[in-house]
Amino acid sequence: DLHLSIRRQRQMCIRDRILKGQSLLNVQFDEDFIGALISECFGNVYIVQEACHRVCEANGIYETQKDTRVIGQGSNVKEIVQAIVKEQSGRYNAFLSNYSCGFQETTLEMHRWLLYPILTSTSEELLEGLSYRTIRNILESVHPRKQELNAGNVTQALKAVVSLQLFKSIQPIILDYDESNLILHVVDRGFIIWLNVQSKEDLFLAAGLPMNE
Repeated sequence: DLHLSIRRQRQMCIRDRILKGQSLLNVQFDEDFIGALISECFGNVYIVQEACHRVCEANGIYETQKDTRVIGQGSNVKEIVQAIVKEQSGRYNAFLSNYSCGFQETTLEMHRWLLYPILTSTSEELLEGLSYRTIRNILESVHPRKQELNAGNVTQALKAVVSLQLFKSIQPIILDYDESNLILHVVDRGFIIWLNVQSKEDLFLAAGLPMNE
């Protein structure tokens, strides 16, 4: 399975980064800590680096150790990751509110409604990416002016995903659209973790979307 292969490759890359980092400090991260971090980080390199940094700080490690130390035992990795992601709440909330406004006010508000499939998909679905067909099917069922939607509306909105983020000074970008394979990707994996710990009501409110649709 292609998605499984890609995920394994990503996990191996994350493990390599951790191992390289620990060799520089002459520390050894507990194997359970490494496994849990790989599982919880969703491939987000920043989260991995920050989590390792915080564990080092908690153990008073600020420079290369003379003798190898094992650290990370008993750490609550889920709490560490969620704390790191929570610090990005301001940026993610700003993304939802700014992106939803689009370039200008329009009748169909396609950029706002493009957030609907993202906010209602599972973490697994977001990790794999949302296909054009999936997005179009969802929008055709929930958009208040669905009778006016056509393939061109959806395609145009998807093709403008990156340019809209740049226009709104949203950097690093959170979404990217693969025009070759027609898949919308959440490239900021921390955003997926953040979505998991937010209430749907707050998310829809930030995006200006109705909950009852």
